[in-house]
Amino acid sequence: MTEVQLDQHFLKDESIIKEEVELAEIDSKDRVIEIGAGKGVLTKELAKKTKNLRVFEIDKRFKEELKDIQEVIFGNCLDYSWEGYNKIVANIPYSLSETILQKAIKENIQSLVLIVSEGFKEVLESDSKLGIVANLFFDIKVIKKVDRQLFFPVPKVDSYLIKFIRKKNSKEDEPIIYILSKDGKIKNALISWFVVNGKTKRQAKEMLKTMKIDKKILDKPVARITSKFIKLIKERL
Repeated sequence: MTEVQLDQHFLKDESIIKEEVELAEIDSKDRVIEIGAGKGVLTKELAKKTKNLRVFEIDKRFKEELKDIQEVIFGNCLDYSWEGYNKIVANIPYSLSETILQKAIKENIQSLVLIVSEGFKEVLESDSKLGIVANLFFDIKVIKKVDRQLFFPVPKVDSYLIKFIRKKNSKEDEPIIYILSKDGKIKNALISWFVVNGKTKRQAKEMLKTMKIDKKILDKPVARITSKFIKLIKERL
């Protein structure tokens, strides 16, 4: 299997790697995850900052390069719990950008420093569902463009170094954040929100009726919520 098949593009510029680590502001209390360690260039810099480092790499060919790192998991990072970790620093596989960010939200990661594709950066700045959700949960700062020629093999697009800091959300964002954290149907997530805020289940169902939302939408899974629906909920709750 080739690097391209594995969505691997190795950053060659050590100054950017060191900038990533500095941006993460790692101290002795932090527990840090790296995703897609590859040859371990970023990994070794992170290991200088913390002993509480968990590294994910799917390609076992890099066992030798990573042999001195205390905790390396050769497997898909999405298949493991991130509980207890508060920061992620990584040059993430482009194809996993969305799912990694969604898992970071659910696992309560407080800070991420990532190099992502230009396309994903544009999504974060858009009015799409992911753009809205990401900006609900994080203050997002685009640090700099990273030219595609600084990677091997050279990807088709440029990349961006981005820092995400978890927000202390406002009261008006709380219903959306609660609903997005749930599995199952949108309807059940809304009813649950009303119940945790002091309503009986019967009262919750009545309140849901007064919102006059199409039943077909309410029966959809939370995972299929659209940006249009998120705006609707913010207006009616």
